[in-house]
Amino acid sequence: PLPLMDRRPPPCCECCCRPEQKSDLKRDPNWTPPPFLPPTTLGLPAAEYLVVSRDALVSLLDKCKKCVEGANHLSFHMEGLAVQCSTRCNKCGFTDTWSGSPVLKTANEGNKERLAKINVDVVTGAIITAVGGTKLRQIFLMSGISPISPSTFHRLKKHYVRPAVDELFWRTQGALIDSIRERIAKGEKVHLCGDGSFDSRGYSAAYCRYFLLNAETGEVLHYIIMHKTDTGSSSTMEVAALEQGLRELVLMIGGVDGIASLVTDRHLAVTKMMHDKFPGIKHLYDPWHFFRNITLALVKICKAKYMAPARIWVKPIINRCYDAVLSAQGNGELASEKFRAILCCIAGQHKFDQDPSFKILKECPHDPPKNPRIYLPKGGGPYKRLEDQVFTKKNCEDIKSVSANLDTSPCESINALAWRYAPKDLYFIRSGHELRTRLTVLHWNHLKATAMDGSRPVVGKKSYTNPTHRKKVWRKVRKSASHTWRNDIKQGTYKVREKMIETPDATERRRKAALKRQRELWEVLTRPSRPSAADQNINSSSDEEDEEDGLLLPALTPMEQLESLLDAALEKEPDE
Repeated sequence: PLPLMDRRPPPCCECCCRPEQKSDLKRDPNWTPPPFLPPTTLGLPAAEYLVVSRDALVSLLDKCKKCVEGANHLSFHMEGLAVQCSTRCNKCGFTDTWSGSPVLKTANEGNKERLAKINVDVVTGAIITAVGGTKLRQIFLMSGISPISPSTFHRLKKHYVRPAVDELFWRTQGALIDSIRERIAKGEKVHLCGDGSFDSRGYSAAYCRYFLLNAETGEVLHYIIMHKTDTGSSSTMEVAALEQGLRELVLMIGGVDGIASLVTDRHLAVTKMMHDKFPGIKHLYDPWHFFRNITLALVKICKAKYMAPARIWVKPIINRCYDAVLSAQGNGELASEKFRAILCCIAGQHKFDQDPSFKILKECPHDPPKNPRIYLPKGGGPYKRLEDQVFTKKNCEDIKSVSANLDTSPCESINALAWRYAPKDLYFIRSGHELRTRLTVLHWNHLKATAMDGSRPVVGKKSYTNPTHRKKVWRKVRKSASHTWRNDIKQGTYKVREKMIETPDATERRRKAALKRQRELWEVLTRPSRPSAADQNINSSSDEEDEEDGLLLPALTPMEQLESLLDAALEKEPDE
């Protein structure tokens, strides 16, 4: 025989080398088999969960781990999306348990309740991505995946997802309000913009959601959800929500003096409420809503044939309206005079020295047009139509309050985002609106914080006024946003579970068991001691028949025995 070598065999021979024999050990007691190479894992996906076919899982578990010839008896148990399988070999009797998901434990080590982690993760993902339980269930059913039952979905949402969302919401909003208070303490003031939306289309909405944003940064400072029963009708919910939201925000930031202005749409009830109850806050109108109404009025009146000469003035009127507000830069009187000067310019009047109503503007800043045929005579029908429908006294007065630099476009955007989380086609109760509104606020403020970190300039700077540049920048922001707030909510659900001394499921079972014991005790206490005489199950028979049949009369209670003795004593007294 060849002598044994100390060096290990080459890799090409490790797969075919024979196992050690007793003769080898006798010849050299120090001989050991060659070491095996460490196992490797290649191509493992980064995802935490993988979708596996049912047949593939059964073929993986039906073989015994201990012996080669044995086959396993399989017993599956499903909890939502979590799969658990108990195996027992029919040859050697080896038993084992395979689980498809880790469990989340509570603070009580002796607690037997175990919650599958995959169920919490799926429910959390469906809620924070605005998918919802109904759509998620339909996707699972159409894909052939075992779905989560609605009761399990709402139970996990109530006990784990909602507390995590509330904790993150109040923590982030508290930090935001603290920063506003620090600015106010330094002498600065905050500019607000607000707008509301309803939960359904038409004029019969049940809920109104109102957002109050920082008009300079676009961050949400506060929100209010108002039900129509709180005000009496659907049409008054928006004004009541704005009033309540301002009062609560004033308490949070430390006084009404810290608010410089509020930008809203041109709502008459809102204007009256701000004038009566918040006179210290400057109320401004959104420029887009104001100029949109002027544009719609121009388009409507220019449809008539006799308004054909005025159609060439539609675009110049709109441009001059924007210029009147932007060039005035907050000077309401100058903006109003420039707005009224448009009507004079249409009639060919470019100097206003002789008009006492023009105190600041004395002439048009542009050169007079070279073609005088485009002017409209003052006594003509088109001129009067423009004066009655567009250049009204109300428009000339309201343009003084139109904001030059701030608008409500962030409010319109966040309302569109809120509709993704709470569609108008579905009905939600107040708690559902609260949860989805807080998710909207977290999502929106995260986008704004990501943008202000350097992805795009703050609203109000010149580099952000170009709409094309704004769309390109926001497209980059959406791609670069990591949505860390969603991961924070996901981790928050685990912390909620870890802090539990007792799970809600065990508490509910204990409550039901206590109710059952109380019901049984009440039945025992209220059960009569002897059957009633009106009971149909009792046969009318004499005492002798009962004695012959071996039946005994029901025993009397002590109180009944005492009453019978007293009755007998009273009957004997007259005889004596």
